[in-house]
Amino acid sequence: MKYGSWVSKLKYKIRAGWEYRYIYRNGRRKANRYFVLYYLKTNLGYSRFGISVNRKLGGAVKRNRIKRLIREIIRLRDDAKQMGLDMVIIAREGMIGVNYKEANDAFGNLIAHLEA
Repeated sequence: MKYGSWVSKLKYKIRAGWEYRYIYRNGRRKANRYFVLYYLKTNLGYSRFGISVNRKLGGAVKRNRIKRLIREIIRLRDDAKQMGLDMVIIAREGMIGVNYKEANDAFGNLIAHLEA
């Protein structure tokens, strides 16, 4: 696949508000300093991702940088893509100014401890 094409495919995105609410209500929750992760097992052979960044984290430029960073982490993590989960990733205040390596390590620690 071309660079960035995996993340941009619509079948891998959670888009509808009702899907987010369903995962919040019925899924499990894990958290660390940088992320809150809600996840729910599905019958799909691949994972779907939703990203949420609250306005409290800053203006549009800061929020978009955080979303780009999270999308890049997802794009490069094959282990997360093949888990068969719906995941909603919520950025916490610790994400402001964090570098890629720290965020990637924190996300890796979260998904390593998921129970289905």
